[in-house]
Amino acid sequence: MLNRDKDILKSLSDLDLSPTMEKNARDKYDALSKYLDEQGLDSDFYPQGSFLIGTTIRPYRDGKEHDYDLDVLAILKRKKEDTNAKSVKNDVGNCIKESGIYSDKLEKEDRNCWTLKYAEVADGVGFSLDIVPSVDEDISIKNDIINSGVSYSNARKTVAITNKESSDYDWLTSNPLGFGDWFLEISNKHLSTDMKSEQYNNLPYDIRMVFASAEKIPTYYYRSSLQRAVQFIKRHRDIYYDRSKLRGDKPSSILISALVADSIKNEWLLSVSDIVNAFIVGFSNKTISLMQDGKILNPVDLRENLIERYTDNRLSNMGKWISALNDFMNIEDERKFKQSIHNDINTRVFAETFETPTIITPTKPWKK
Repeated sequence: MLNRDKDILKSLSDLDLSPTMEKNARDKYDALSKYLDEQGLDSDFYPQGSFLIGTTIRPYRDGKEHDYDLDVLAILKRKKEDTNAKSVKNDVGNCIKESGIYSDKLEKEDRNCWTLKYAEVADGVGFSLDIVPSVDEDISIKNDIINSGVSYSNARKTVAITNKESSDYDWLTSNPLGFGDWFLEISNKHLSTDMKSEQYNNLPYDIRMVFASAEKIPTYYYRSSLQRAVQFIKRHRDIYYDRSKLRGDKPSSILISALVADSIKNEWLLSVSDIVNAFIVGFSNKTISLMQDGKILNPVDLRENLIERYTDNRLSNMGKWISALNDFMNIEDERKFKQSIHNDINTRVFAETFETPTIITPTKPWKK
């Protein structure tokens, strides 16, 4: 592995969701799913978003880090035509409110989810679980997605999630599980046996002992070069947009994940830095296949343009950010590269290299 990749991996070491916290979060949503079933609300719970595809990164806002935000999909075992979005959303919410275990952790109702806050789970760091109520999507909508060019295997897991605008509830078509399948299939091309063996040896003893062998460890405990590259790019994005006072313009995680994965979908066993650079070149040259006719398509619903609501100014800012990322990756001097990682990615690494590690001066790309 290149030294540059080692530096990048070191910067992510305490920004990723730890195996212990990963297990804790999964145990908690499993318990919640069991509780809902016991209340007669049959459902299946699944991680979604960054939690599902292994690209969670510690949130960074207003110049500091925050607790993790983890998304969980709750699919109620109801037919869409036999219910409505308001009932689905509030049946889940009311069950949580009536529980002595969960009610005190419940935050204010959000647009698509109910949020449970778990404070200081490990080493002073906590997480929230965003529970997204949903039902299986209509077959007619799934067929429309298939007709757009998406494979049946990727379209079949499409769901209808609840969406609240003001006091009105409606459905939104979404396919986080299909996206997870699509992303992880590409991700596995960039995870070698040696990488898995090394990561297995670094897992906490109590987690390793739960499973009979390395082969029995769930894949969500491992990280591929693709997953690490997405985490690094997201961290760079978070700090760039925060320092630029443009947090509202920040490109979404699904957009970044789709573009990065699509840029290397036909490659095998690339390094983290190779993947970051492939994304930069592909985006700049508009050669990523999801970039078509001024759109960026959702790989599991080709009817959807992921930048449909992006203004010209927001797209311009995205281009400036990726240019800054390119400048970062083109730093040739190893010491300067480490200093940039320390200043602009994670101030807890490489501090010993510099005389004044507590003073953070943004690098030139972030100056307005």
